Amino acid sequence: MGRVFLKLYSIIAIAVLIYVIGASNLSTILHGTLERYYGSLSRGTIYLIEKQLADLPPQQWPALLDTLNRGGGYPMRILPIDSLEFPDAMMERINQGVLVSSEVHGADYAYRRILNSKWVLEFPLEQSEYDDDRRLSNSTFNLIEMTLQAQPQSRWHSIVAELDKQFSFPVILLKMKNAESDISSSQQGVLKNGEVAQKEIGSDTQFLYRRIGSTAYVARIGPFQEPLTLDYLEFILLLVFALLVALALLFWLYPLWRDLKQLRVSASAFGQGDFNIRSPLSRRSVLYQLAESFNGMADRIQGLISSHKELTNAVSHELRTPIARLRFGMEMLQSSTDEAARKRFMKSMNTDIDELDQLVAELLTYARFDRDKPTLKFQRQEIEPWLTDIIRQSQTGRDRLSITYEIAGNKLKYARFEPKLLARAVGNLLQNARRYAQTRINVIFTCDDGLFQITIDDDGPGIPKHQRESIFEAFKRLDASRGRNTGGYGLGLSIAQRISRWHDGNISVQDSPLGGARFIIRWPENEHSPADG
Repeated sequence: MGRVFLKLYSIIAIAVLIYVIGASNLSTILHGTLERYYGSLSRGTIYLIEKQLADLPPQQWPALLDTLNRGGGYPMRILPIDSLEFPDAMMERINQGVLVSSEVHGADYAYRRILNSKWVLEFPLEQSEYDDDRRLSNSTFNLIEMTLQAQPQSRWHSIVAELDKQFSFPVILLKMKNAESDISSSQQGVLKNGEVAQKEIGSDTQFLYRRIGSTAYVARIGPFQEPLTLDYLEFILLLVFALLVALALLFWLYPLWRDLKQLRVSASAFGQGDFNIRSPLSRRSVLYQLAESFNGMADRIQGLISSHKELTNAVSHELRTPIARLRFGMEMLQSSTDEAARKRFMKSMNTDIDELDQLVAELLTYARFDRDKPTLKFQRQEIEPWLTDIIRQSQTGRDRLSITYEIAGNKLKYARFEPKLLARAVGNLLQNARRYAQTRINVIFTCDDGLFQITIDDDGPGIPKHQRESIFEAFKRLDASRGRNTGGYGLGLSIAQRISRWHDGNISVQDSPLGGARFIIRWPENEHSPADG
């Protein structure tokens, strides 16, 4: 089971890894598409801006942008190309006049060279984290500045030290020159104008600066420690998802593994000779059909082994008697000088050989019928000629017996069954009846309540009720009137029963109205064997 889960978890881990890689590189993959989209959207706006700027000297361009930035929208700026710190490939495209986009402070910005000059138009496409932080921190800086300006500068360091204890992030006071050395050149101008400047170290560390009025001091706040759950929220969600999937697989696979283990144990025990072992799985199990197939196979194999043992024992017993008589006859033949006695011994030996030949034929037939069910070829059969032919073949020898038949119902002329096999079964029952009947045998073919039925009555001694189930066992012969002296090897009824089962039917024994035994073969009038009128 560990290997199964290891494989499944490996697949899940690979799927999650592919998702993470795809999600982290999605912006890179779509970068070119986004640039073309932004360029299409801004083409008209940039055309109008360049048309306005073309009529003005570069010194007046910032004033024009200030006018355009009125209304509270995203502010546009004009920057020197030299101030941009982009990869060479992106700078080459900017110099070619192509609109490019880049992520700055967590937001997308677009850049476009203006009129082949040394200036670049920058306009944000969304609110950046820097803008959010600047707006959020502006009130804090205002409060710090109001607190400090209410006191002499000589106390500002001690006041800031006290304020630092009240904040969850560091608050310190710097000299202007020290603050400028910490930040980039582009942010230095922002700081001198009294706006909030920013410095980032990596993706997790951030500092914010603002000048205190027009003094030479700067207040700095940060870095800010975000909760661990926010920093690793995406990873935690992916981990929770993977755990949920793993638990779902566990609940689904554990019953499957348990049932597979049960099947493996049963198969191993069966292979080691425990033919009584079975695998009883719940009907709700996904392996129920497999377990049923295994149990059916086990039943069949156990039956075949039992039948083989029974056949071996019976054969050894049945062959021993005629062989012993043959050996005795040969000894008597060799030692006898009387011609009449020698002829009598020869006749007895020939009888024993005939008996052996008949026994071998019966054993071969039983062995053939003891294998798996053959493919039955049901046919639309006319009942009367078929039944007449069976009775004619069974009437050789003992003419004193009267064998009659009747087909109940004037409309019952046809039926569907396997004619050769069913003829064998009926013939075996007639041979059995001939051995014990006194004067009369009657055969009746009927169809009632969706069942075809062939009834064979004789006026013999009958069969005791406590022996009616056992007579269908192979090599089973009854004592007294139905004993060894009447002939047979105890295989005919077993073969007849097997043929009736192949027709999805059965065979039973009752008392006959004639005084002897009544054998009844029944099989269903179903889609395989419907009656045809």
